[in-house]
This record gives sequence, C-alpha cells and structure tokens, in this order.
Amino acid sequence: MSDNAPVVVLCAMDSEAVHLRRRLSDAVEEPLHIWRRTRGRLGSLPVELIVCGIGMVNAAAATSAVCISGRPRAILNYGCSGAHRDDIDCGDVVIGERVIHFSSYYVEPDGNLRHMGFRVGFDDHRHYDALPADPELLEIAVSAATGVELPDWPGVAHAPVVHVGGVGSADIWTQHGETIQTLHGRHNSLCEDMEAAAIAQIAATFGIPFLAVKDISNNELQVVTDLDDGGDILLHVQNEIGLRAACVAEAVIAAMA
Repeated sequence: MSDNAPVVVLCAMDSEAVHLRRRLSDAVEEPLHIWRRTRGRLGSLPVELIVCGIGMVNAAAATSAVCISGRPRAILNYGCSGAHRDDIDCGDVVIGERVIHFSSYYVEPDGNLRHMGFRVGFDDHRHYDALPADPELLEIAVSAATGVELPDWPGVAHAPVVHVGGVGSADIWTQHGETIQTLHGRHNSLCEDMEAAAIAQIAATFGIPFLAVKDISNNELQVVTDLDDGGDILLHVQNEIGLRAACVAEAVIAAMA
C-alpha cells in the first residue's frame, strides 16, 4: 500500500466531524460525489474526513464510494452512541473490538428471533456473528487512548472512561430498558449506533482495515431521552457529541505514522 494512501474517517453528522476537521492542517473541501469530504493532514498522514449521513444505508453508500474511488490505508468511524450498560456514562468512550449488526436476523416459525449477522462479499455464504476490528488498529487505539486526556462531560462527576468491547448497529434507537439489557446479554454489546456495522461490512468486503470509536451521548438505562420535545434530539449537548471519540481517533491516527 502506498504511504500516500489516506486514512479515511467517516462521521454520520457534521456536528461530530467538526471536532476532527478543526485539527486538520492544509484542509481543503473536495466533495466525494454527494458527500462532504475534507482533505487534510494530521501530522505526516493524509486524512479524508467524510460526513456520510445518519443510518446504515447512508453509511454503506458513502463507504462504498470511498473504496471504489481509491484504496485507503484504513477506515475509522467515530461518533456518538447510546450505552448498553447502566455503568457506562455520557462522555465515556467505547473502542470497538468488534461490531454487531443488530437488525440482521431470521424470524423463525415460532416467532423467535435468530441472529443472522454478517455475510461479507458475494461468494462467501457463511454468516459472521460479528466483525472484529483490525487487530493492529485495535492495539494502537487501546494504547493511544491511555495518553488522551478527555474533557469532562457536563454534569458527570468523574472523568470519562475508555471501554473496549462490542459496538452494535441498526436503524433503531433503543429506549426500552429490557430490550437494551437483552441486546447486551445476547451480544455483550457496550453501545449502539446506526452506522458502524454497515461501514465495517463494506470495509471487510474490500479488505480494508477498520476501527470504530464511539462516545456515549445518552444512556436510556439512566435517563430516557425525550424524542418528542419538538426540537433537535440532543441539541443541549450539540457541542459535546463526538468530541471525545474524535480525541481518541486523532490519537490513533497520530500513532499510525
């Protein structure tokens, strides 16, 4: 792989991407088809920061466009997520050692759900319960995160904690406590988002190293988010979401040089 191949970073929302964008040197805006793409550098490494949009289809489409337009050195996905344990607080960070596709399952004749997982590529008919992070990227991330001082989350009494574990994805925001606990019990998931599994599947199909880094914006086991307040969800923490995951992602990229 060329040393000039970029590290591609995908975020669902511009409010997440802005935290890393402001850290890029020599930044220029060069759209990738319909998606906002900022090209720049972190240290010696070229970086492409892409806002893919919320949801699995948007994430998969943007990642496919990235992989078709040129082979990146690695693909990172960072952004906000909801916790799957009541001891994981807002502001904490989850480094995804694996990703799980929550909404990929069979509905059996008796109504029970059987998890189907991932099918990678077109000739491989096996199913994978989860897709692991690239081992080298995971090792770099776990080591790099120890040197990152994460800003406190407003109203949380302790400094953010970095966890390593499973990140689950679906086009679903789960607020029901028993369902969250069931997902955690079934998959040992630490959090959920709406993009990581789709990005991971496309990266695996193209054989590109992948890592997800998520920060916790809400924990429905602690406080249920008001989705019907008439305004933007999580608007009150608009400047916080994605910030701590961006700090860790930046440290990962710096350690890759």
